[in-house]
Amino acid sequence: METLQRLRDTLEQFVPANTVDELTKQFKDIAQIVFNGRYVVNGEYEIYPIDIEFYFHDVENEIIKEPQMYHANNDYPYFPIGSLFPHRSGIDMTFEREGKYRASFLIRGYTYKSLINKDKETFTNTTSKKLKEGEIDKFKPQYLWEDLFGNASIFGKGLSVIWVDNDDYKEVNIHPSERININIVKGEPTKRLWRFTNLDAK
Repeated sequence: METLQRLRDTLEQFVPANTVDELTKQFKDIAQIVFNGRYVVNGEYEIYPIDIEFYFHDVENEIIKEPQMYHANNDYPYFPIGSLFPHRSGIDMTFEREGKYRASFLIRGYTYKSLINKDKETFTNTTSKKLKEGEIDKFKPQYLWEDLFGNASIFGKGLSVIWVDNDDYKEVNIHPSERININIVKGEPTKRLWRFTNLDAK
């Protein structure tokens, strides 16, 4: 199985705009590509992102700041493009340029699909998931932590998480909205519409 070229190339060639509105358009285009791919874990199951939020912090010119971004300060090294960064709100996939900008998207919802049997489950912030008979629970970041990192031994082949392009790329119906629990950035009139949901996956 070959790794994705489309998303990797897009993130490597990303040149950020200087306005929130233009960045919103760029992030929506990236979301289309994200919604046309999936993580394959140990060759056993797939994780399809269906709800993501973007974060961007301009380090070089300080035009667009992201005060609530976990790794926007100097305490973290710059992540290589395509790094998975787990934190208390979930897991980010990063695309950054050292000394220029910090950027990532947070996975807020996804579909799990087994490659071994017919198991398929969806976890999102906007829908409830029936966990056990009579028990309803909301999406928690731990679901994705467990699905991406919690199902492999450090012995033998270890853990394998790779990004793979869908063979049949198609435009999906995307809904932009405000990010969850993110305040209005000082000096901006409204919240950034940097959360994108794949409505075709609902």
